[in-house]
Amino acid sequence: MTQQIPLPEPLPLTRLSVEDGLLLNAERWQCAHTYHRHRQNLHYQSLNQPGIVCGLGVSVIPAPDEIPAQYRDGRWIKIQSGVAIDLVGNPIIIPEPMEFRIASEAKEQPILVYIVISYVDPEKLHRKEAQYQIQETFRIDEKINHCDDLEVELCRIVLMPGTVQLSQPINVFFPSKNQVDLRYRQQAIARPQGIVSMAIASQNSPADSVISAYLSGLLQSVASLYPALRGIEEVGQVKLEGGLQRDLLLEHDLLYTTYQQFISLTEAELEILKEYDQAGGVVLVELDPTTTDFQELIWVQKKLQKTLVNFQDDSELAGIRQQFERELEETQKSLDKESKKVTSQIQQITRQISSEPGESGVIFRQHPLRNQPFLFGQFPSVEDQEVKIFNWGGIIFVIGNLSAAWGLGESLNLSRETIRNAQEMGINILHFASRRRQLIQLQL
Repeated sequence: MTQQIPLPEPLPLTRLSVEDGLLLNAERWQCAHTYHRHRQNLHYQSLNQPGIVCGLGVSVIPAPDEIPAQYRDGRWIKIQSGVAIDLVGNPIIIPEPMEFRIASEAKEQPILVYIVISYVDPEKLHRKEAQYQIQETFRIDEKINHCDDLEVELCRIVLMPGTVQLSQPINVFFPSKNQVDLRYRQQAIARPQGIVSMAIASQNSPADSVISAYLSGLLQSVASLYPALRGIEEVGQVKLEGGLQRDLLLEHDLLYTTYQQFISLTEAELEILKEYDQAGGVVLVELDPTTTDFQELIWVQKKLQKTLVNFQDDSELAGIRQQFERELEETQKSLDKESKKVTSQIQQITRQISSEPGESGVIFRQHPLRNQPFLFGQFPSVEDQEVKIFNWGGIIFVIGNLSAAWGLGESLNLSRETIRNAQEMGINILHFASRRRQLIQLQL
């Protein structure tokens, strides 16, 4: 899972000032080399994220022969040689394979155990005598709590109560209990330009989990489709009322809410969203046409479109075709009228929230929602219905079931092209939210 990786603190570097006649002693030599270490770590921490560089595989092994009989059981793993880098840029190097025994015991319930490594500064180790050279080293730990900031996860294992016999997973994507799980290892990669976080306005209903799954699908797609941006895959849930929920809301870049929720906001909730907008947050309001008067009009439109296809090459039925074309035109006018009605309603509410209420909300050619990072001449279509998108400052209004195409529904009836187009549009929305918040925060 993508996490917020903190940037280095803006603290000045201090280096040795060298002049002729300077007496070089151990303290000053240490000062000179500490400066170079800090500068190197600052460079890595600024441009990259911590994780495993290479190697450090984990495999289940029999207990070594030289181990006392009481520890010769099925709890042994081997950690391969390799390199990792921690949060502050320290290199962690395991030069040769290491044997390690999992000691944690599950009493009545299964427990989750993490195997982690961390950097050890040799200057902080007790040494019996002074040495000309000292080797930087590492530490391997097992934990039942999640990794600390300066630790790098190698694997995790769900231990069952009773006698433990570790094993390699038959399916590496779905490991079972007492099997090594390598899925959550983080690779050392370039730091993205932005990390975006989403939340939904909770309805305390089963719909929350469905919408969260759709949004999570979008956030998962970001790393592969647009690596300069990353999404925190865990979608938050926020209730708009109350001070605590207000603070939680401000932690997220984008808040998803349905059309019905948005038009039912109380004065207190509007005030919270106004503050959220001023802090750079973006509210995504989605209208699912199947839940409104749009549904019948869309059904009629689709029927007429299919009927016209059947009459396309039949000249004898030209009169009937023209009649259907007129009906289709009238249906489209009714859809446009309904669209203007709900858009006007959203705009009136937006005037109470946004510092940039604008006029029509139409997204023009140069608007970032059309251009960054993906180009859109037309907005995506989901289930043969083109999505309509409007924007007023920190409010984005979507008419269409766009979010349902961000993840895999149970029916799996959407084409790959539909999902990809919808995800790219979603990434444009995430990029807009991340960039807007970044630019506004830089002015506060």
